[in-house]
Amino acid sequence: MLTSVSNEFVNQYVQQASPARREDLLKIIEMMRSMAPEAELVNDLGIPYFKMNAGWLYGVAARVDHLCIYFSDLSVLHSFRSRLPKAQFGDDCLVIYRLDDINLNVFMELLGQIKVHFLMNHREPFELI
Repeated sequence: MLTSVSNEFVNQYVQQASPARREDLLKIIEMMRSMAPEAELVNDLGIPYFKMNAGWLYGVAARVDHLCIYFSDLSVLHSFRSRLPKAQFGDDCLVIYRLDDINLNVFMELLGQIKVHFLMNHREPFELI
């Protein structure tokens, strides 16, 4: 049963996804949550995504035969191309057909790099005294 995500929208979203995508979808959401536990899980874009400091960090959309992973900073994404050979790299997302086909450690590293770049780009300016 898919109950590890406490957000009701996410539970409904996962249940409406293709049965072949549900487990991977839930795993990706949990990986995102574990990488950014301080981020807020929201749904106002119609997909589950994580928001920090009034900006979105990353999210995932279920399609019939794949999952689209969206990131706030695409500049980091393409440096992972050779390390995620079974994923497809779109202009604005990462396409995953089966989570078992990709290296989860590399995927978690990508989530971490996205978060680091996001925090660097959204930090408060320092005041000189």
